[in-house]
Amino acid sequence: MDKITRLLLLYSRLTNGERINKTIFCLENDCSPRTFDRDIEDVRIHLSEIFSYSELKYDRGMNDYSIEGVKRKLLESTEYLLIEQILKDSAVLRKDEFDTLLEHLSDNTEMSKHLEKDRKVITDNYKPPLHNKSLLKMQGDLMRVIRTKKCIKIKYFKNNDDEVNRQVIPCEVKFEMGYLYLIAYRSETEDIYPAYYRLDRIDSFEILKEQSHKDQTRVKNYLDKYSEGIISMYGGEYITVTINCTSNFCPYILDRFRNARLKEQGENESVFELNVFEGGFIKWIMSQPTEYIRVISPTNTVNKIKEEAKKIMLKYGGMS
Repeated sequence: MDKITRLLLLYSRLTNGERINKTIFCLENDCSPRTFDRDIEDVRIHLSEIFSYSELKYDRGMNDYSIEGVKRKLLESTEYLLIEQILKDSAVLRKDEFDTLLEHLSDNTEMSKHLEKDRKVITDNYKPPLHNKSLLKMQGDLMRVIRTKKCIKIKYFKNNDDEVNRQVIPCEVKFEMGYLYLIAYRSETEDIYPAYYRLDRIDSFEILKEQSHKDQTRVKNYLDKYSEGIISMYGGEYITVTINCTSNFCPYILDRFRNARLKEQGENESVFELNVFEGGFIKWIMSQPTEYIRVISPTNTVNKIKEEAKKIMLKYGGMS
């Protein structure tokens, strides 16, 4: 076996979490212990050059090598089934992406043969989003941009198909109501609140530069203060609302609003304060059962809810 093939084999097995016994590897690949030592040193140098956090370790007692922190463990079938269910119900991916992702997950799941038949049925019955755009790579590329703190320029198509180009400071990618969104500040503005861009409407993007300290401060401020107040990707002013809800509705409120603060707790009802973007909150509250929840304040928001209710009544002939 030539050196390059042997080195690739050694590196691949190590990064897959295997422990490589020196004697056995030499016998299997017809190489001398001295050659093996040179190969191991090459792997060690490579890890150093790519600034890897992983460290090559030698166990003298077992006479084997392994990369610390690397241990490949297959998914349990229950873990696979949960991910499969979430992917299917969210219906955010194109059909070919959904199938490929499930296949990769299945290949790395215990007793995957038992899942294969059902996986094909689920894929055949999967209903992709109407836009049918490829999102897997776009989402991954944007996440790398966010984690490496870059500013980007996006080519974006609005709801009316108008093309716009925006220089933005990406904050995060969120899933909401069947769509993935990029949450980002526009670089050329001093807006307090970020804008929302649907990933399926982003045609392409290019990296412009590293985020400045000011840019990073804006992102941190959004994540610390505003991220949990986004509802259904509608904007508006960021406000504090007080709601009254029945006890059986409290768990839903706490799940839906991670910044909810319990102000009063009675036997049958509780009062919460929430920090939300007003536009999204009003859209949300209009879809909730009135017998379970009521907005107490602020008065201005209550009045806006009343106006929305009047519009609905007029739409369906309930008011003269």
